Amino acid sequence: MNFFAPWRLCVRICVKCLISINYMSEKKWLRQAGIFVTATLVICFSGCTANKKPSKVEATLANMAKDVVIPIEAENKKNPLPGSEQAMKEGRELYLQACATCHGTDGHSRTSLGRGMYPPAMDLTSPHVQHWNDAELFWIIQNGVRLTGMPSWKPSLTETDTWKLVHFIHDLPRLDVLAASGGIAQEASAQSGKSQEELVRYGETLYRQEGCFMCHQLKREGGKVGPDLTVEGSRGRTDEWLIGHFKDPSAYTPGSAMPPFKNLTAEQLKALTAFLQSQRDSKTIHGGLILTSDF
Repeated sequence: MNFFAPWRLCVRICVKCLISINYMSEKKWLRQAGIFVTATLVICFSGCTANKKPSKVEATLANMAKDVVIPIEAENKKNPLPGSEQAMKEGRELYLQACATCHGTDGHSRTSLGRGMYPPAMDLTSPHVQHWNDAELFWIIQNGVRLTGMPSWKPSLTETDTWKLVHFIHDLPRLDVLAASGGIAQEASAQSGKSQEELVRYGETLYRQEGCFMCHQLKREGGKVGPDLTVEGSRGRTDEWLIGHFKDPSAYTPGSAMPPFKNLTAEQLKALTAFLQSQRDSKTIHGGLILTSDF
């Protein structure tokens, strides 16, 4: 038996009754009723706390919410931009700035922030997300979806930039397959051709994406669990030491509470290292002595 069949039937019966008195169109009522019933079921199944891992039913309902909120009229919009190489390149840059923090650079949402959401951030390479057409994905990015962790990007992204982002998100599965088969080494080849300045910028994105700021301070911003990284580049540590530390912190700093970042690729580690090595603030250097602490 289809678990969702009974509530869908109830919704349609209510809709038919309301339509009979010419109160609202059927499509609009189905949307509104779907939102209400989905939200009610999420609350009934999950309660209000986020202490436990979401159940399969709850995660399904949360993902369904993204489907039912898209207005009928929004589905008919057309992407005015061709999927050119330039649009893809600009879409990738926008993705790294706006989306990678939660969804990761590959779209699989395996970042600390993405996994920590309740329910976790959706895998953008999944059939569910890829089933949305350009217009539906555009609407979700622009408007967000309440109670799912997906914010509205309308204040930050123009419509043109959003369409570029849509092109890149729909291209994620292809990039994923090519990277896995070794036919592209997408990220590695892209990053190896970057200048030092571009590598540092990419490292800054990874610094935010991997949640480093939650434990470390940088220019007086961030957590205080780990050491201040404002002058990390002045401590004399080699790139090899930093990369090794990212992979296995306790092997380099006994007793370190820092988790290993084995999910990062070689080029990502290189970029993150370049970013930290660029952190040199003379204001925190006193009498030629740089105050240091272990990770």
